[in-house]
Amino acid sequence: MSGSAQRGVRESPAQGFAAQAASGSAWTTAQTVANKFVTVFAMLAIARFLSPAELGLANLAVSIGAFCFIFAPFVMGDVLIAESKRFDALSGVAGRLSWAAGWTMFAIVAAIAVPIERWKGEAGLAFLVGVTALRPLADAVLVVAFARARIDLDYRRIARTDGLVNLLATLVSVSMAWLGAGPVSVTLPPIAALAVRGWIYRRDYHGRLDHTVHAEYRAEIGRKFAVASIGQYANNVLMVLEVLVLGMFATKAEIGFFGLAFQLAVQANTIIAAQLGAVLQPIFGHIQEDPARQIGAFVRATRLLSAVAVPMSVMQAALAIPAFAVLFEAKWTGAIAPFVALSLAQSFVFVTAPAIALLKAQGRFTVYLAWQFGQLGIATIVFLCATAWEWGGGMSLEMATACGIPTDADGGRSLAIAVASALVWAASCPIAVFLAGRPAHLGKRTTLGIFFQPWIIAGPCALLMVFAWVRLRMALPMMWADLLTLLVVGPAFLLVAILGCVWSRHDSREDFRRVIGRFRRRGS
Repeated sequence: MSGSAQRGVRESPAQGFAAQAASGSAWTTAQTVANKFVTVFAMLAIARFLSPAELGLANLAVSIGAFCFIFAPFVMGDVLIAESKRFDALSGVAGRLSWAAGWTMFAIVAAIAVPIERWKGEAGLAFLVGVTALRPLADAVLVVAFARARIDLDYRRIARTDGLVNLLATLVSVSMAWLGAGPVSVTLPPIAALAVRGWIYRRDYHGRLDHTVHAEYRAEIGRKFAVASIGQYANNVLMVLEVLVLGMFATKAEIGFFGLAFQLAVQANTIIAAQLGAVLQPIFGHIQEDPARQIGAFVRATRLLSAVAVPMSVMQAALAIPAFAVLFEAKWTGAIAPFVALSLAQSFVFVTAPAIALLKAQGRFTVYLAWQFGQLGIATIVFLCATAWEWGGGMSLEMATACGIPTDADGGRSLAIAVASALVWAASCPIAVFLAGRPAHLGKRTTLGIFFQPWIIAGPCALLMVFAWVRLRMALPMMWADLLTLLVVGPAFLLVAILGCVWSRHDSREDFRRVIGRFRRRGS
């Protein structure tokens, strides 16, 4: 790396950009935190109303939809954000193409619903797949108006709308499960929420969106949408690939174990990383003419993010046993070990949303496509080996038992694929950062430091927390020891780990202070 390029990354003109981005996401983050607390409790309730097999069937239906939605309308929002300066000229043709893609994807998935049920032999799967087929139409309602709100950095409006609608969808989901709706209570409400959000944004931006279709842009936008969609399709399949592979070899209960573990493991990253990625993408789009500034800002933002995300991911893995003991019935024991593996994976996955946001804002959809398909090919081979190999599940269960983690003899494949998933993401995410940083010649040392430096502090804190929990179980009744660990000991060690990671770097310390200062001013 040349000296000038290195200085461009280390001393970006965007000093404090991470703080600005984080403060810009204050509204969206606040509503997401509130909703995630509700979501976690809702998942606890749904886990009581549904069996592992029912939850597994719902996850399978959603995964089939993700596998079939090659041209997802919501990707058009990425194209519009990358072309934010021409939004008014492109919005009409973008909306028309979104609806065309939505109806096409709906027709394809709805048509294969019954054949898939007959092939799998799972009663009720066709109806669930038919419900999932509505997702592209809901995306088409939302995409253009929501892209306008993001380009305008109108995060207060986004937080208010998304927070309320998602909260209502979560409550509806729990109510449906309580009333005996079964797996459809998991699949339908999120899709309905997308359509409702789209209707609200279209109403709010009525008269401010140009629906004129400029035919001269149709080929250009169609081409960019196609490339971006195929790259996003690979990402979508990656997100559900474990369930798709499990669907070929595993029981519904094993799919249910993995589904619950995954949904719990990703909650912290959804709150932090996904929100920051959503905020960064339109901001990066506004400064796309200055790659050094973009990537310098990206590095600062991800360093600050890693100082929070890595300790949270490691600590939630360390708290898995007491958390499941307090919150879940014994029927979900098979989800504990997969939850540990997937939580550790989140200490790498946190960077995915910001890295994708940067690649999309740069308009480098072809690079994004190549990265996603490369990871998809490797992951498919690894996951198939992990689940099809006769000894894979048995070896995984033995390893978990040796580490003192409770297991279920019927959950071997779900654990094997969770471990395989963690390994794939640990290898892929540094590559994503490296690719995103290539325009400014981001170095390997800087790239790897984003991931591994926080482990120096977070790892020992997690081990000390486990030691404290073991000592408490020796001194107190098991239930009281687990409650005390969840409510006091775990949060205390997490706070120490986060503060230690933040204060270990000057730039993260500076950005963190600015974030806190901006939040205080917002609250005053």
